[in-house]
Amino acid sequence: LAVVTSTDEKFWAGLKPATLAEPVKKEEEIQIIRWRAGNLEVRKAEFSRFTVSHPNMSDAVHVQLELGSEIDGVGWSEPAIAGSKVVGLVFSQSGNQLQVLPSPFIRSILDAQKKGHYKGLGYFDFTWQPAENPETLDYLKLEGEKRGVVVIDVPDKRDTHPVLKPRDILLQVDGFDVDTQGDYVDAGYGHLLLENLSTRNKWAGDPARLKVWRDGRAQDVVYRLPKAEDAARLVPEAPFEQEPEYVIAGGLVFQPLTKNYLRSWGQDWERRAPFRLAYFRSQDPTPERPAVVILSQVLPDFYNLGYQESRQLVVEKVNAQKVNYLSDLQQALKKPVNGFHILEFTKGETLQKIVLDAATLDAATKRVLDRYGIDKESVIVSPAK
Repeated sequence: LAVVTSTDEKFWAGLKPATLAEPVKKEEEIQIIRWRAGNLEVRKAEFSRFTVSHPNMSDAVHVQLELGSEIDGVGWSEPAIAGSKVVGLVFSQSGNQLQVLPSPFIRSILDAQKKGHYKGLGYFDFTWQPAENPETLDYLKLEGEKRGVVVIDVPDKRDTHPVLKPRDILLQVDGFDVDTQGDYVDAGYGHLLLENLSTRNKWAGDPARLKVWRDGRAQDVVYRLPKAEDAARLVPEAPFEQEPEYVIAGGLVFQPLTKNYLRSWGQDWERRAPFRLAYFRSQDPTPERPAVVILSQVLPDFYNLGYQESRQLVVEKVNAQKVNYLSDLQQALKKPVNGFHILEFTKGETLQKIVLDAATLDAATKRVLDRYGIDKESVIVSPAK
């Protein structure tokens, strides 16, 4: 969500501000409006449900409005209108299903921004599982009715002391009861996933009051919401407004692993992308692996004969040096081992090692660049951390 303006007074001539609806009513008739090919296009939309999930470009989880419509090619902040009020902005489309940023959520951000309170969105960084099997709750000695979800993983962060523990039963968040499926009842939206409570009128750094069942009794803990920063993820979005980063060495193409790269597998990329690459999305960066570099493909040349079909491999080491960033790779290629470049990949990859002649690498790289019409052998923008 971006706030933009214009300093040209003529821009505002004849314009009237739209009103954000609050709350969004399920029974109202909704229309999608957009300017297309010089005409104002209006299409009907039908309410489907309120849901909670990740948006396309963020790790923050928040409430979304799902609509059904025959309109196509939307997802660029087209307004959804009910009566004379804006109920949301369309940010994504899959078939006839539209994902909409609802107006109350937009208003909460605008109000916080206006008051100078906006600190970015937070999120729950722990992992939980539903507790629908009553035996699980019995094993953890929960008293009373079956409720809550089971915390199964808590990130180990060196700069903070975790207030949650694996096997905690999460019973409440800010006074909202959590059921065994991980839902709570929201006054404005009905049953929603508990993750929404990390962004429901809360910002990064704010406290969330959690009630957990631990060691045979209910306990209250205060959880500070970490900031949903893409740069802090092991697999981030590709940075905007810069060239894609890569290194070409002897026809081997290396890239940082990003979500944009995974999206190259199409609309259903979360299932279609190679599991061994998509797996890293669920992992947090560590001092040992703060980022991931992959061999994305090989541009054929007699220098890389036998390796032309190698692709989508996670690089572990080059010439015995650990590789986390493309800059690490470049530095390692300056230090061949006994006249050879030795590339090692993570355990479990179909190919474990590539050995190349160091003396002819530069000539091979130039040959490949000329053959494929590539101007530069590398683009590295982000410095190693």
